Amino acid sequence: MYRVLIADDEPWVAYGITKLIDWESLGFTIIGEAFDGLSALAFIMEHKPDVVISDIRMPGLDGIQLMDHVLKEGIATEVVFVSGYSEFEYAQKALQLGAFDYLLKQIEKPKLLETMTRLADKLNKKRHASKELDLLLNDLFGLFEPDNKIKISNFLMNKGYDFGYPHYRFITGLYQEGSEAGINDGITASEGIHIIRFRTGQNKLSFLINYDEFNDPIGLLDFISNSLCAFDSIGISSIGLYSTPLGKLYQESDIALFSRFSQPDTQINEYKAPESSAMLTKSILNIEVAIKERKQDLVGKGLDDICAECTSGRLYVDQISNVYNQIVSLIYKYYLNSQSLNEIEYLNYYQMVRLFNSPEELFESLKAFFELQTGANMAISNEQVGKIITHIDSSFTEDILLSQLAMQFNISMGYLSQLIKKETGKTYSEYVMDKRMGLAKKLLSDSTLSVHEVVERIGYKDYFHFNKLFKKRFGITPSKYRKI
Repeated sequence: MYRVLIADDEPWVAYGITKLIDWESLGFTIIGEAFDGLSALAFIMEHKPDVVISDIRMPGLDGIQLMDHVLKEGIATEVVFVSGYSEFEYAQKALQLGAFDYLLKQIEKPKLLETMTRLADKLNKKRHASKELDLLLNDLFGLFEPDNKIKISNFLMNKGYDFGYPHYRFITGLYQEGSEAGINDGITASEGIHIIRFRTGQNKLSFLINYDEFNDPIGLLDFISNSLCAFDSIGISSIGLYSTPLGKLYQESDIALFSRFSQPDTQINEYKAPESSAMLTKSILNIEVAIKERKQDLVGKGLDDICAECTSGRLYVDQISNVYNQIVSLIYKYYLNSQSLNEIEYLNYYQMVRLFNSPEELFESLKAFFELQTGANMAISNEQVGKIITHIDSSFTEDILLSQLAMQFNISMGYLSQLIKKETGKTYSEYVMDKRMGLAKKLLSDSTLSVHEVVERIGYKDYFHFNKLFKKRFGITPSKYRKI
């Protein structure tokens, strides 16, 4: 059943709408009524209905303002407006904003029935497409794992593709919310190139490209310049052959894509085999010596040197993650009895990018840990700690970095991390992940939601990352869990 909210400042009108047609026979159920714009917005934020039928004129927020808030929050709700003849200009503006339809007062039963039948058809098609996407993503989840050795040749034969060019690359791109339609329209194959497209996350597409790098590289260049210009950032793998593992090329393109972490001004990044850095090795050794001798200033200098190397653009995001984890290993080695030891976690590159905006923030978190070992922090009341946890509980589906939370409550990031661990028994990322996984299990019990919709509702943007976390936590994939 698709869930419907009726919003009208005249209760008898709202009640009349609920009784005008047989909603359940069309696949709808009325889950609430609201009598002003602010109440309607609060209801939408909490319950995220599939459909809102709203009066144009309401106190608090009018219908246009209400829809504008819904759009800004990214809530996938279809809106049908109710208006009088004198408000036709408002109705036109509503349609321009993306409202499904508008109905004139007094609402006639045949018109409401026709509108909701069309809307049910639209929602059914959307749900069907989403379920097909779930099946595809489950298939890709295994194929694109780094340790999966399935070769490009096996994948192509299993899917019935017959590509004749000798070389392959993966290209992965991120785009802005709402621009997918334009991107889909603009993606076309060029001469001398074959393309297979995959949706690999929210606002994320990947392409397996087949072409001839040595004799006709222009096809690839034309495809990138003509078809991918709308993407905010693009990662390109190294060149693969028919016998190259599919997962290897995908992971390279993903690493190149997320290397914008240290190269924010670079739109296109091509993966190349990383070279070892003598400077990094020396800096890590210097940090270990400084830790042994408890020389805080030298530890800080070493971290600044490494951070500068990471922001130079010479390192990929997985290399930065590896360096970070080497320092974490030193912390576990020399600070075994530290009360704040559990605040420091090993991070893969995807976790790192989600938690921090830049290498500077990443290494500041390490510096905060070392500072905690040398000085006392100001006391903070239990009431303030409670407010912090309450805030996290109410916003865990949003992408809020620990650094942003620390800034909001005017506390150092290291100290905030320690407080959260003391209060919850978990690190910030563990606590948020637990909340999200708990909500995921609840939402998966609703068969009307696709797994992809569940991923979006709990705050993740990457299906594969969610799938890994869920399987690691519960020992089963989300799609299998909902069949239990």
